[in-house]
Amino acid sequence: MNGFEVRIKPKCRMIEETISFKDGVWNLQNESSKELTAQAHLRVDDEGIGSFENRIRQVLMSSGATTFTKIANKWNTSLIGLMTYYREAVINTQEVLDLLVKCENKIQTRIKIGLNSKMPR
Repeated sequence: MNGFEVRIKPKCRMIEETISFKDGVWNLQNESSKELTAQAHLRVDDEGIGSFENRIRQVLMSSGATTFTKIANKWNTSLIGLMTYYREAVINTQEVLDLLVKCENKIQTRIKIGLNSKMPR
């Protein structure tokens, strides 16, 4: 559903659990009785994760002899785009959080390689 995955958990399955009031979890209630009937957990789906990973891969592949500021700007633009579109769904998706750490390390390594190489005068 446009990069989102919504998992609905009915109230009958939440007997032993407490009702969570956090980002990415929406409480669904009956309109007339105002009774809580379920919770919807918002996540980023695999397609959205894959498209972000491909975008970062594209940034790394196309950054041959470019300056580190251009690489950092492309990383920042991609990251802002991801967070703007998915917002609170990112917090509930552990795969995205792991991917962000992995991609950030790759970008940092690429920038370090560029800074340590011999620069022409």
